[in-house]
Amino acid sequence: MRKQDRWYVAGWKIHLSIYPADYAKALPALRLFEDWAEPAGLVYKYAASRGLYEGFEGEVKGKFVTLYCKAPDEIPPVIHLVNQLFAQEGITPVARSRIDELEGLRHEFPLVGGYGFVRYGAFCYTNGLLDLTDPSRTPMRDNRHLPFPRFRDPARLAAEIDLFRDLILPNK
Repeated sequence: MRKQDRWYVAGWKIHLSIYPADYAKALPALRLFEDWAEPAGLVYKYAASRGLYEGFEGEVKGKFVTLYCKAPDEIPPVIHLVNQLFAQEGITPVARSRIDELEGLRHEFPLVGGYGFVRYGAFCYTNGLLDLTDPSRTPMRDNRHLPFPRFRDPARLAAEIDLFRDLILPNK
């Protein structure tokens, strides 16, 4: 691996969305989720307050939590647990029509349950990622308007998507 490769960390990002009115109900569910996620080494971030969440604009609007998966096989257990915890707390799944209005989520794969959306993209405050199937290792721009980048070898991500394909909701 070339020295610069480490600056282009990317993978599957799960975004969780809730209605702002459910913010207070989501916090206990999130605390229970953290009990599972922390020992598993899952990295995540979430809106620190309802006011902050309501103030999000553009590509971050509607993104209550972002989870960074090291591998695609982490997605199914995360989504099953989130769905269970959010339903248990009485959190209303976000309507598909509402998601289509949100710039940052409408281009992602919607997941069963109505809370999660996933896309492959850059981590760590960078807009670039590497196509590991490209021998030149030329960084490419992270296109946030696609659920996954167009790598030279599309089979690489297709195999990863197969690990959670049964969780992707069909198109409208």
